[in-house]
Amino acid sequence: MHPLLLPLLLSPLLTHALPTPQNQPGTFPPTGDGTYAGGIFSISLTDLPRYIPPGPDGGTETPRADGQRTSGSGPYPAQMTTDPTLPGHTIFAPRTPPAGNISLPFIAWGNGACVLNPTQYQNLLTEIASYGYVIAADGTPNGSSGTEQQSKVQDMRESLDWAVAGKAAKYGNVDVQKITTAGHSCGGLEAMSTAYRDPRVKRIMMFNIAIFQDEKRYLLQEIKVPVAYLIGGKSDMGYENSAKDYARLNPGLPKLRANLDTGHQGTFRATNGGKQGKAAVAYLEWQWRGNMTARDVILKPESPGSLVKDNWVVESANWDLV
Repeated sequence: MHPLLLPLLLSPLLTHALPTPQNQPGTFPPTGDGTYAGGIFSISLTDLPRYIPPGPDGGTETPRADGQRTSGSGPYPAQMTTDPTLPGHTIFAPRTPPAGNISLPFIAWGNGACVLNPTQYQNLLTEIASYGYVIAADGTPNGSSGTEQQSKVQDMRESLDWAVAGKAAKYGNVDVQKITTAGHSCGGLEAMSTAYRDPRVKRIMMFNIAIFQDEKRYLLQEIKVPVAYLIGGKSDMGYENSAKDYARLNPGLPKLRANLDTGHQGTFRATNGGKQGKAAVAYLEWQWRGNMTARDVILKPESPGSLVKDNWVVESANWDLV
């Protein structure tokens, strides 16, 4: 077995092909569900090897390995916890609800390989939460880390339902008009599948992943909200496909594609999520709080601490429409 298969994607349960524009023009699934991990944008595990770039997965960027566990670098020290009102999930949120009724955007997160355990993303998600976000991740800290049990769109939808029902209020003033679906690898495909035709989702963040199959790319017509791709460079299986997705998104849709030479596994486990943690926070602070300094980190190479100065290669379009 190729060494990337075990930690990566996807369920072997796909038994039929989705309709393609060539054989069934204008045919779209009613929801983003599906009977396999990652939803309608995913592929079967048996199909995965032909989409993996040749050569080793990895890059020049460091640090990528396990870093320190912190409560994040933001103004609201955060933690990883579980909540009996949302079984089968893990919550990342400020330890104490921020004072002053500060609005907390909500993020539903999917893990790589669609595993039911978000522990490997603890550094990244705690970092984001420390800036005043509530995150519900698929699975529990003691959940499955193998591919025998994987999350589905319904798991992420349960996170949205929970937040919209007001059950996240104990963590602060959660703003359900500011919902992002996000995830790594299979979890990113799940994030896009969950956002498909769900008007509650306002932003999508794809970490190190994009649609694999050209014949599924027509489904992007139903993606009506801004999409950000944070990709791991040329050795990442998301590299070429994210370029195809980026070009295929609906005309005028705000979009971002940023590449850092990390390989598929990114910098999630580094202290505070490493450079991907910094990029994710900047993007979210720009989008949900209108922070112009954070915007400049993303879009202006000359700005202090810009992504370009951190060795990212950045493409963007249509943000004047947001």
